[in-house]
Amino acid sequence: MVTPFAEGAIVRAGKRARSIDIATLAGPGNVLVLTPHPDDESLGCGAAIAAASRAGRDVLVVALTDGGLSHPHSRLFPHDRLVALRRAELIEATGILTRGTGDTIMLGFPDQGAPDSPADRAAVRNRLLHLIEERNVSALWTTWEKDPHPDHRRAARIARQVASARPALRLWRYPVWGRFIEDAPGAGDALYRFDGAAYRSEKRAAIGAHRSQMTALIPDDPDGFVMDARARRHFIDSPELFIGHGAHV
Repeated sequence: MVTPFAEGAIVRAGKRARSIDIATLAGPGNVLVLTPHPDDESLGCGAAIAAASRAGRDVLVVALTDGGLSHPHSRLFPHDRLVALRRAELIEATGILTRGTGDTIMLGFPDQGAPDSPADRAAVRNRLLHLIEERNVSALWTTWEKDPHPDHRRAARIARQVASARPALRLWRYPVWGRFIEDAPGAGDALYRFDGAAYRSEKRAAIGAHRSQMTALIPDDPDGFVMDARARRHFIDSPELFIGHGAHV
């Protein structure tokens, strides 16, 4: 996992990026957030989720994977217990960001096993298309295809397939671990900055709700993931970044 000792290229570029408002990010309808793991929604776009909710949009958070590999050697939290914990953390975090109005769905793919086969990708795409139609979704937010984690990249790939089938859908990608690498947005991409300072307390609380990832809650796995305090501060204090093709602005 990338450790953020320095800001990456996209964070540096974000300081010069145009600001974007929630009406542009969300469009006229509701928002679906496709998160690779429980916690990426709070880290990458928690303030925007809160802003969308306050603006009267319904927010649905769909987690691709169960997050069950964050502490693979814990005996106190074997796989099923860890998955249940991460599900509860996602529900709590979404509730904080949306003041209890947001919904969550976990698709249950294994951690580091987000759908990659054509059949699995098609099944998820069709499920998301159904949700978009059913929930009057006008915007799909997901992780950046250059994030250095396979589940993040696969989420972006599926989201592009969904957007191809719904040209009016606003597709935005947000970097998570991509904030700390030297990859930059691709040709034709437009980078925008969302100032979520007004929702910082909600974002801080939502990130904190993911206790298995942010604290020593699971003490018996030296290989388990716990986010560095500097990374937490970065995500809480920094503007959120969204990448699109410029067509929605």
